[in-house]
Amino acid sequence: MRIAKFFGAFLITAVIIFGFVLGWNWKSFSVFIDNREALIEGNEWIIKTSSLRGLSEFMGENPQYTSVVSIVTDHPDSSIHYNEYEPRVMGTSANILLLAAYSIQFDLGELSPNTNIPWSDISIYQLPDVDESVHRGSFRTATNRGWISDGSISLHNALRLLAEYNDLALADYLWWNLGPDIWSRVKDDLQLNLTEMPLPFSGLYLAISPEFQNQPVDQIIETWEMAESSDWREHVTALSGNFAEISEHRDAIISYMTRNRLGNSFIEERNAMILFPKTTAAELAGMLLRLVNGEVVNENVSRQLMDYLRWPMDRQTGIEMDFTDYGAIYDNRMGLMNGFDFGTSAYTGDTTVQAFFLDQLPIGFWFHASGGHMHQDFMQRLIYDPALITQMKRVIQ
Repeated sequence: MRIAKFFGAFLITAVIIFGFVLGWNWKSFSVFIDNREALIEGNEWIIKTSSLRGLSEFMGENPQYTSVVSIVTDHPDSSIHYNEYEPRVMGTSANILLLAAYSIQFDLGELSPNTNIPWSDISIYQLPDVDESVHRGSFRTATNRGWISDGSISLHNALRLLAEYNDLALADYLWWNLGPDIWSRVKDDLQLNLTEMPLPFSGLYLAISPEFQNQPVDQIIETWEMAESSDWREHVTALSGNFAEISEHRDAIISYMTRNRLGNSFIEERNAMILFPKTTAAELAGMLLRLVNGEVVNENVSRQLMDYLRWPMDRQTGIEMDFTDYGAIYDNRMGLMNGFDFGTSAYTGDTTVQAFFLDQLPIGFWFHASGGHMHQDFMQRLIYDPALITQMKRVIQ
């Protein structure tokens, strides 16, 4: 009888605890249940890609997802070029263009890096459950570093924070602070032909939401892939501006997204990101090559941009063991892992610039590979590790 009572009490307690935990996390739990088919996409590659060698083999066997350019500045014959002309989604790696635009504005004297920005003005652009934890984390970091004073942050420190965190709301504020009309000039200044200029992320995500566009995701993609790029830019810009400026409209969006996020599945979100601004690995690697040579506009602009990108030298433990200089900007979002970096190997003294893209990835594989930021490790090792360099050259052949 006592044993029955014990197991009865144990079972009741377990059910209460399980129910409490499940209820507390019901939203996350239900999202994963609804996307259970997506989570097995690419599962055959999970065991095979437990190492960077395995990741390189995945790239070799799946070129449709992959573009890599790795240029050794003093030894171009040692460089790696793989699907370098294929248009690829940048995601928040497009923030390198925002950083470049501000570096140009500072050099021209049209903006001051000491201008203070109220953090509340930045938070206006934050969509519920779309990298919201990143926004909270960036504010916490800025506060801990003493960058927030009287609720404001300087423009210079905001750009430093952007390079490290890729905070979507911060990127949107900085985009609007420049205005939508500057980008054709920036594109010319940076000598870019194929690269699409950044757009506000609040507008991009609202533009791929079936709830707010009153269309299924596949129709959204079809409609805008056939449209003029200028029409798409105007559409996304208007969505972002209305969200930030029209309080009733904003409240309705926040109310829906707090319950349902964007209202699309993992696969639909991954597929729709093809509408986000794109570039090619060849063109951005070429810009990085000009950057390390001090030729992005001029030496002052190049130096300022490189300083923003150098955040890993201060923030990543032990990186000085492998590099005497390193700068990067990375992204990691649904079905996408990418980044741009430059680095000088502590072993050879050679400087390498790189553009790396994995996009439209199978969802299950992406969850596996992105969890440990595998692409960041891969990019760094591809600069200084002879074994990985040799392996990657073998794979792409």
